[in-house]
Amino acid sequence: MNIAHLLGSVQRPSRYTGVETNARRKNWQDADVRFCLCFPDLYEVGMSHLGLHILYHILNDLPWVLADRVYAPDPDMEHQMRESSTPLWAVESRRPVSQFDILGITLPYELCYTNIPTVLSLSSIPFYSKDRRETPFPLVLGGGSASVQPEPVADFFDAVLIGDGEEAIVEIAQRVKDCKGKIRDKDSKSALLEILAGIEGIYVPSFYRPIYRIQSNTPPERWPSEPGSQKQNVPPVKRRILPELDSASFPIKPLVPQVKIVHDRFGVEIARGCTRGCRFCQAGMIYRPVRERAFETISGLCEAGLKASGWEELSLLSLSTGDYSSIQPLIARLMDRDDRVSVSLPSLRVGTLGKEMVDSIKQARKTGFTLAPEAGSERMRQVINKGITEKGLFETARIVYENGWKGLKLYFMIGLPTETDDDVLAIAELARRLVRLGKSINKSITVTISVGTFVPKSHTPFQWEGQISIEESRRRLELIRSNLKDRSIIFKWHNPVMSFLEGVFSRGDRRLTRLLELVWHKGARLDAWSDHLRFDLYEDAARELGIDLAAYLEPISVDAELAWRYIFTGVTTDYLRSERQKAIKMADDPASVQELYTPDCRHGKCQGCGVCDFKKIKPRSFEPVVCYSATAKKTRSMSSEISLAPLEKRNRYQLHYSKIGDARFIGHLDMAHMFHRACRRAALPLLYSHGFHPMPYLSFGSPLSMAMEGLSQKLGMELEISIDSSEIISRLNQELSPGVRLTSCQKLTGDERISFEDRWDYFFLILQKEPADICRMTDNFNVQDVWEVDLEKKGKIISFDLKKQIKELAPLGFKEVNEIGELQNWLSDIEQEYIYLQEKTFLKMKPSFEVRPSAKPIEMIKSIFGLSQSDCQRIRVVRRDFDCD
Repeated sequence: MNIAHLLGSVQRPSRYTGVETNARRKNWQDADVRFCLCFPDLYEVGMSHLGLHILYHILNDLPWVLADRVYAPDPDMEHQMRESSTPLWAVESRRPVSQFDILGITLPYELCYTNIPTVLSLSSIPFYSKDRRETPFPLVLGGGSASVQPEPVADFFDAVLIGDGEEAIVEIAQRVKDCKGKIRDKDSKSALLEILAGIEGIYVPSFYRPIYRIQSNTPPERWPSEPGSQKQNVPPVKRRILPELDSASFPIKPLVPQVKIVHDRFGVEIARGCTRGCRFCQAGMIYRPVRERAFETISGLCEAGLKASGWEELSLLSLSTGDYSSIQPLIARLMDRDDRVSVSLPSLRVGTLGKEMVDSIKQARKTGFTLAPEAGSERMRQVINKGITEKGLFETARIVYENGWKGLKLYFMIGLPTETDDDVLAIAELARRLVRLGKSINKSITVTISVGTFVPKSHTPFQWEGQISIEESRRRLELIRSNLKDRSIIFKWHNPVMSFLEGVFSRGDRRLTRLLELVWHKGARLDAWSDHLRFDLYEDAARELGIDLAAYLEPISVDAELAWRYIFTGVTTDYLRSERQKAIKMADDPASVQELYTPDCRHGKCQGCGVCDFKKIKPRSFEPVVCYSATAKKTRSMSSEISLAPLEKRNRYQLHYSKIGDARFIGHLDMAHMFHRACRRAALPLLYSHGFHPMPYLSFGSPLSMAMEGLSQKLGMELEISIDSSEIISRLNQELSPGVRLTSCQKLTGDERISFEDRWDYFFLILQKEPADICRMTDNFNVQDVWEVDLEKKGKIISFDLKKQIKELAPLGFKEVNEIGELQNWLSDIEQEYIYLQEKTFLKMKPSFEVRPSAKPIEMIKSIFGLSQSDCQRIRVVRRDFDCD
């Protein structure tokens, strides 16, 4: 599928091109099962999601499966696709999503739900499973962390995987392979769903009667579910649990994007599950039991992944990283490297941070430290079973400040069960006391407090509790803000409207599927992004459907039938009720904290949550590595000494590279990151600057405009050691993105400097004009004395005389262009997109460099040839750089 005509007018077009390093591109015809993995949010969020990466590599490791990816498009791309009737495509194969056998949609969080209709609509796939019975494929499959409460979107899906996917995804693919040739009608699709339902963890929504706790004014026949079609006495679906993590598949050659993403680093899951028992935390309940990876396994994964990716940051992932049994020795080993990789621990817990761990962590860049007390008062932390004391919190903060960190970030919630205004004010008081502590050590510290509204999640002890209203959230946030006067305290908060909607869908039923469809038709997109969220659309749709959204946030009787009762995570309802009752008693009698606190079962006796059978499913941890003797940290004096040395003693190189094809959609800053990571993968020892944030000595010439291709682009590079130029070219060309290629490399000698004083010319292919018209209009321009055009620059209208800005404008035939050796690769790439290229006329433009400011080349062509904006987006233009005479 040719998508180039769409990319010239959208933001961050490289989101859509599939040029990631380590992508697993397979032959379409060789695959028995074709699986499209979808993350229903923007690319930079989806590419940060580890679960999708894991499944992508597991599936592609099967020789008979082709796995590709798709993400929700930004509204600007969606508009272009609808205008041009272009279907949604998978990024690597560029095949329409509708051609795949399975479309697997991740459900990571509730506010991405309106992106599901976007994906289905652009793929020409009917929204509802009941409307896809006549077309067996693609099978629409759901999964992910939010799938434990799938009811608000259940009618969109043929089946939903509940729980861990590493083993189940292979079983699903195998069942589809076995049945694929036999499915021809709705009866055989129903048989396939029966077969899939036999896989542990698979929920087929059409087999279950929906449960409606909230009354509605809309008659039942308006809802998409068909109660008469559901089966009777179907048992609840038990969450699929991966028995042990250590031997589970993990991508050691991770996908590396060529555009900046949210979590732009290599993440390794060191443990799954948490049994700390926080009563508000859904993840702590639905990912039980704790399963660790072995110390040596993690070390090996980190080594291989960093080598294959070139990432400069490593993140150790877990619900509570500090609880990993060998966390201090692990950090010591990972920091005992001299490859300028920083290590981040995104989920440290108060009480797990010791001096030895800090000594290891502080060798990396100290950008900030994050802790999550969740509540400001000791009383509230006891109610929610947080298990941290004020004394422990202040001791942790002291260690952080004394070891050089200047920023401390704290996460809190408001609206927790039994919370009072005194508990809310305790958040502000805690922040003020932490500032005083910090300033006694370092006067320039800051404390950032980030506050969100508590959302009662399914499968937690607080699933029956109510959620405070939007107005009450705002009141409590203002109570905190008005009590924070210190400029050293930065106050941030989560939008209460987002929390309201999250609460609605966290406990909603299948009536909300119709609501989602309606708000989508009204224009709702990307609701997790504050600049896109339109709450008024939800209010209008709810009013039309007779739904009281606030009713979903009201307290629920512990005896009520819950919408998600068909999903069994392994944690029993009796255990959840018991934990809820403990919280209520503790709120009434704080002195009972010792007897009502639920300790972590990994360090004591089983608490009876029900998850483990102690045969196959049980906690799995490893004996702590008693000591890891890190070598003395290598000083980075080599770079320091070389960078201070005279020019003639430094290993300096000037390189030239080309950037054609899909690479033209990679922006200048992203190109710089791409070269840096390519150098790391190629094991080229770059020279770094001094200072708090050392930067590699990589320098680039004048940037290309987005969608402009380039030949003989210049790059300067300095290395710690001398390497043969041909070796540099060979190593880097194996690591650069498709379309980017080194063409020359010269080592500079003596006091010779890297030169960026270059000039260039442009070559255009304008497909929207016939060759005769191009020649005629070029002649017309050339005979004019003045050619004025008014253009907007930074909000101002500026008049340009193009006759002064263009030295030469001449049409060229295909043969003339082909005789210019540097342009042959560019022509070859164009020939893959366009036929009859030899009949086309090209255009050469040589700009003047004496007149400033200058119009952009495309702006000049648009004026001279009377092109529309859409015409300009289809132009192929390449800039050829050359040295000044």
